[in-house]
Amino acid sequence: MTAPAGAHCAEYEHARGLAEAAKDDGRLAEALTHYSAALHAARVHGDGELVDRALCAEAALAIELGEIEAPVPSLREIVLRNGNAETCALAARAIARAYELKKDYRKSLFYARVARDRAEQAKSAERLAAANNQVGNALLAQCVFEEAAESYRCALRTIPAERTEWRLICTANLGYCDLLQGKLRSGLRRIYSTLREARRQGLRRVEMIARIDLCYAHLEMRRYRDAERYGARGLALAEEIGEVDLIKNALYLSGQVAVLLDDEPRGREIFAELQRRFYPGQPFLADLLVNVDVRPLINLRA
Repeated sequence: MTAPAGAHCAEYEHARGLAEAAKDDGRLAEALTHYSAALHAARVHGDGELVDRALCAEAALAIELGEIEAPVPSLREIVLRNGNAETCALAARAIARAYELKKDYRKSLFYARVARDRAEQAKSAERLAAANNQVGNALLAQCVFEEAAESYRCALRTIPAERTEWRLICTANLGYCDLLQGKLRSGLRRIYSTLREARRQGLRRVEMIARIDLCYAHLEMRRYRDAERYGARGLALAEEIGEVDLIKNALYLSGQVAVLLDDEPRGREIFAELQRRFYPGQPFLADLLVNVDVRPLINLRA
C-alpha cells in the first residue's frame, strides 16, 4: 500500500530536521545522508517545489564535502527554470560555491549576484545574507577587499537574529578581510568574538573557521607559538568535520609555522602530508615549501 502524501511530508520534515541538526554540529557526512533521505521523501511525495528545495540542500552540502561537479547541472536547471525566487537563490548560491571551490571566481561572482538578485525578489533576508556573503567571498578571492568587506557588512545587516551560525561566519569573514587590509586590531576583535561565541554555542564548524583565521593572524604578527596552537586545533576540527579546503589551508599554515619555529623536520612532514593528499603529482612539493614563504600563496577564502 502506498503511504499517504502527508506521511511523506512528515518523513521529509523529519529527515530535514535531522540533517540541519547534524550540520549545525559539524557532522557533515551524517547530515548529507539525512538530506538525501529528505530528497527521496520529497520525490515520493511528488511536490516539485519541495523536490527542488531538497535537491538544493543536498547539493549544497555535497559541494562542501568535495563533490563539486555532479550537482551543478541540476542546480543550473533550477535557476534556468526561473520558478520560485527563493529556491532559485538557493540553487544559484550553491553553484557560486561550487565555482568558488573550483577557483573560478568570475563565475562564482556571477552566480552569487544571481542569488542576491533572486533573494531580493523573494524578500528573503536569510537568502540575501547568504548571497551577500558569497559575493564577498568571490570578491575577496580576487583581492577586491573594500567591496568584499561591504558585501559582508550587507550580509550582517540582513541575517535573521536567530541565525547565530550565519552571523558568526559573516563576522569571521569580515574579520579576515580586515586582516588582509592591515586592520589587525579590528580583525582580531571580530575573530576572537566569533571564536568565543562559537564555543559557547557548541558550533564546531564556526570554531574551526575562527581558529584557522587566528592561526593566520598570529602568523602574520610573528606570534608563532600562538599560531601553532590555533592551527593545530583548527586542523583537528577540519579533519573531524571533513571540509577539504580548510584541511588544505590548515596544513599550509601549520607547515609554515613549524618552519618558522625552526622545526624544519616537522614542517617537511606536514608539507609532505599536504603533497600526498592534495598534490600527488608533485613529489618535490615538500622540498620546495620548506624553503619559501608560503604566506603570499595563502588566501583562506580562495
